[in-house]
Amino acid sequence: MHKEFKLLSERDLNILRGKAMAWATTPADTLAVLNHLKVLEDKLDEVDYDDMLGTEGWRHYVGMPDAD
Repeated sequence: MHKEFKLLSERDLNILRGKAMAWATTPADTLAVLNHLKVLEDKLDEVDYDDMLGTEGWRHYVGMPDAD
């Protein structure tokens, strides 16, 4: 069964960046970042060669939680 991955919020992503800089990540942290990248790749594939991001930007388009 295929699991639907969701993007991390910028806050959660920044927390993981900090943990990585302190060499304190867990395997679950790594998996969360890989899942985040998979969603980004899928979203960017959808808009290849299209100018559809407009003035709202890519964060709004991909639905990042803090893109309001």
